[in-house]
Amino acid sequence: MKKHWNVELLSWVFILLLTGLIMLPIYVKTGENFPFYVRNILAIIIFLSFTKYIFLLQYTPFGRVNWWRIVMIFLPIPLFFYSMDTLFEFQSFIDEEGTIKFFKGSTNLEDYNFGRYIRYEYILFSIAALVTIILLPVRMIMSFWRTTNTKDRI
Repeated sequence: MKKHWNVELLSWVFILLLTGLIMLPIYVKTGENFPFYVRNILAIIIFLSFTKYIFLLQYTPFGRVNWWRIVMIFLPIPLFFYSMDTLFEFQSFIDEEGTIKFFKGSTNLEDYNFGRYIRYEYILFSIAALVTIILLPVRMIMSFWRTTNTKDRI
């Protein structure tokens, strides 16, 4: 069991470190002008952690905890609506204001290209988070099914 907790702790350190590395260039270039930090960080964390639980559930300490799996079946419902709303809000901001708004109206071509990076990065992780939000309850139901059927056979 201690090995499972070590893997869980190490994976969360990896998730937070990777999230920081992804968001660092955006913070360096835009500073306080990027209003979507929290939403972007949340999308990255949801994507990475839910992916971990989809593929590596047996190596987590929660793999056979029934109350946790039930929570992970129903928690994605409000997360899906929140993630969809933030994605649409970001898209409408980009359509109305443009990415150049993140750079205080700069006309530098390098800022325009980096704005494309910000847009693609946000959309990538938002869509990836939405996909994992949809897949996680399916994985938890499969986990219930497998543990219930193995208990009956023993």
